[in-house]
Amino acid sequence: MDQSDSPPLKASSMDNLVRAMSYLVLVQKNRMSQNDTCIYDGEDTKFKIDYESNTYNIYQFLNNHPGGVNYVKPYESKDVAQSMRRYDHSKAAYYLLKEYQQGGRKKDEDDLERLVDWNKPMLSQVGKLGTKYSEWVISPVDRRLRLFDSDLLEYLTITPWYVVPMIWIPIIIYLAVIGTKKYIHITKDVSPCIPVVLSISEGIVLWTLIEYSLHRWVFHMEPSGKSKLMIYFHFAIHGLHHKVPFDSRRLVFPPFPAAIITFTIYKLTSLFFCDSTHLLVIAGGLLGKSSSICIDNLSPSSILN
Repeated sequence: MDQSDSPPLKASSMDNLVRAMSYLVLVQKNRMSQNDTCIYDGEDTKFKIDYESNTYNIYQFLNNHPGGVNYVKPYESKDVAQSMRRYDHSKAAYYLLKEYQQGGRKKDEDDLERLVDWNKPMLSQVGKLGTKYSEWVISPVDRRLRLFDSDLLEYLTITPWYVVPMIWIPIIIYLAVIGTKKYIHITKDVSPCIPVVLSISEGIVLWTLIEYSLHRWVFHMEPSGKSKLMIYFHFAIHGLHHKVPFDSRRLVFPPFPAAIITFTIYKLTSLFFCDSTHLLVIAGGLLGKSSSICIDNLSPSSILN
């Protein structure tokens, strides 16, 4: 298609887009500020609990507790062993608790963190874990993780959630506009509204199925430990989210590798969808992905937790 056929986005639309993105950035900055200072209104940065004769300062964890801060408040300065057993906390929860032990985490033989050096890039280390990797990666810690030694590669993998709509929404709008023009040009349909909406909806459904399949059979696969390459791959694409679930810089898939996956999906879907609707289906898929990320991060439970 001739580029001259592609209509430019109106200035008013771009202004509204910029305002919307600015709002998202302000919301995220407010959330990050809350995470740094914690919404618990204590006098200092201490919130201590006792568990099996040890004291833990879980102040840093308060905003991340699934039940919210108000649920945890009554347990300040109390022994929580009985309550944790009563509410059937997971093995991962007990492992995470070690992060907050007063005096620092004890590096005993049961501590899997002794197997790696957190002062060094992690991707180059995980392959050496072998059969221990599967247990290590689902044992969460409350830390920031460096993935690469290269500053450039590291930068490309650090992605605050609001970057996703900032990058993909203009692309979605572009694909929807060009896709609509292409549909009209090919079909000569003078009333394309319903077919366009249906094609975009089809893309949303398609992405939902793709995302489920990726999580079910790729992201949540369990490397045997015999292949370093499989360990590197698993950790880079998803395992790190299990290991450092509170690192806000790594909660979403970075745009650079996402663009590669999107291009691959674009090429594959071109084999199954007709030219008149293909771009609209891709726009719908990207809309579904971007919307799910925004909903996850702007929902009341996410902001107020």
